[in-house]
Amino acid sequence: MLTTNIAIRKNKKFTTGTIGYFVRFPLTSHNLAFASLLARMQMNLSLSYPSIASQQRALSQLYDLQFEVMPQLFGKEIILTYYANFVEPIEILDPDYTYEKIIGTLGRIIRFPNNQPAALNLAQRQLKDDYRELMGQPFNYALDRFFKFWYQDQPDYAENFMGPIAEIKSADHKQMEDFISSLRQQPVAILGMGRDNTLLTKLAQKEFRGAGVIGQFQVDDMTIPAKRSLIDQVDQQGNIQAQVMLGFEFKDRTTYQDQIAGTLLEQYLAGDESSKLFSQIRAELGAAYDVSASSFANNSLFLINTGIDPQKVGLVKQIILNEMGKIANGDVDEVIFKKAKKAVQRNHWIGSDSQNWQLGQALRAELLPEYVNFDREDAIKKSTPHQMVNFARNLFFNESYILK
Repeated sequence: MLTTNIAIRKNKKFTTGTIGYFVRFPLTSHNLAFASLLARMQMNLSLSYPSIASQQRALSQLYDLQFEVMPQLFGKEIILTYYANFVEPIEILDPDYTYEKIIGTLGRIIRFPNNQPAALNLAQRQLKDDYRELMGQPFNYALDRFFKFWYQDQPDYAENFMGPIAEIKSADHKQMEDFISSLRQQPVAILGMGRDNTLLTKLAQKEFRGAGVIGQFQVDDMTIPAKRSLIDQVDQQGNIQAQVMLGFEFKDRTTYQDQIAGTLLEQYLAGDESSKLFSQIRAELGAAYDVSASSFANNSLFLINTGIDPQKVGLVKQIILNEMGKIANGDVDEVIFKKAKKAVQRNHWIGSDSQNWQLGQALRAELLPEYVNFDREDAIKKSTPHQMVNFARNLFFNESYILK
């Protein structure tokens, strides 16, 4: 028998079940723009439900089944994600509400997009409005500009939101049809949880036949290596608050344990009011409205950003660079590290009690080599300051972007 990328686990805990349909394909600016358009089109309507009202009515009749479509970026790959959360039929005494009805409705929406010009035009208008609203916020504008500079020599990776807005605006029916056709050959994974997981698996196998579900979904390496090119860019927009974004590249590809160290460094630097940068920049200098740190393992990027008084940009940059240097030299505050570790453990426990988190972990296990064998909770428990120091030593300052 052919092995299919379908794995639906027993739902032993939740009153709701969940199904995720994931399509993997290469990240390019074109693919991201069209994936964003297709996601919005399918959130609106489909061939079987040719109006927003009729599709919403079909979902509401399934006891308000929650359905969402979105492209997610995993390094060099896009995962077009279809997510459905539904009340388990056993919870409701309704003979017409069954797994067959749920999977059949989802199949009609997912498999048969409505690519009529009116559907495309509606999605284009919605995304243009979303883009205008997003770019009207200084943080989002600054983040977009940061990635444009970070990937100035690799423009296919430079988009951080929905793809090039110019390409979204100019997309036509033929281009969208070609994109939809291309997805039929891409690898697909179907994951989820249900009380009767055996029946759900059989129904998914019957509904979602095709080359995709027997394709190689796992990838050996999704990482986009960073290019050493020190960038120092300042843009003027006349804002009351300056956005400071400092990007550090990963010298080497990270392991799963390294990624835990990166999460600890996020928390240690900017996780709460006791964190190192929060206390120095906001509490002592009185300069920051916000401080945060993010480890983008698949992008070989560790990003620190803060919204601050424009007059104190130079001081704040120096504080951040000094603190990163201290950590790399082994100067770690043990008390703050212990608080950071407890916070990361707490966040893990809270997340693991969520269906969305569990589905996300199942996706990573399907996508990444050996992730299924990685015990994240145990890795957090055994993490040490030395591991965080080694992670910091693997970082090199690569970009300063300031929006004033």
